[in-house]
Amino acid sequence: HKSVFSVGPLGLGRAESDPNRGSEVLRWLDEVEEEASVLYVCFGSQKLMRKEQMEALAVGLEKSETRFVWVVKTASTKEEMDEGFGLVPEGFADRVSGRGLVVTGWAPQVAILSHRAVGGFVSHCGWNSVLEAMTSGVVIVGWPMEADQFVNAKMLVEDRGLGVRVCEGSDFVPDPDEWGQVVKAVMVRDSAEKRRAKLMREEAIGAV
Repeated sequence: HKSVFSVGPLGLGRAESDPNRGSEVLRWLDEVEEEASVLYVCFGSQKLMRKEQMEALAVGLEKSETRFVWVVKTASTKEEMDEGFGLVPEGFADRVSGRGLVVTGWAPQVAILSHRAVGGFVSHCGWNSVLEAMTSGVVIVGWPMEADQFVNAKMLVEDRGLGVRVCEGSDFVPDPDEWGQVVKAVMVRDSAEKRRAKLMREEAIGAV
């Protein structure tokens, strides 16, 4: 039918009433003085990163000189553990202590994205994550991996200018130097993507 309309967002995150408000990650964010200076890195609850991908992400984050929160899905079987799936490189957390925080397992994503300190989101571009980023006014660094994520990333980057696409595909291993430079560029205080993300948040709030 020709008259098909996209409806949404239907609601906004209510981080102030989140029962996880006192969690370690939110306490850490509360101590960050500069607004929109922290990059949130999370690929959803299903994607388990290979050892090579974990190493590339870690090196890139370290070289980006950007504050970050990295939520890591860890291995659940002995085989995955032996092959290094979801394994944060040894010594990484210590090297970035104070500038970065590594969280294993689950984290309160809506509360993190809506925190004043967070300005960017490295995401697989799943639709729930896209909506949560949009309603929070956070720029997306996209790494689509499957299904509708590729279309979502195209819409965000090419149609709306709300982010950048750093790579794509579930087996891709990013170049750490290039990955770090992309993060550094998009997280500067007044990047074009950040400005558009803030405008999209205003439109989302108006729609609700």
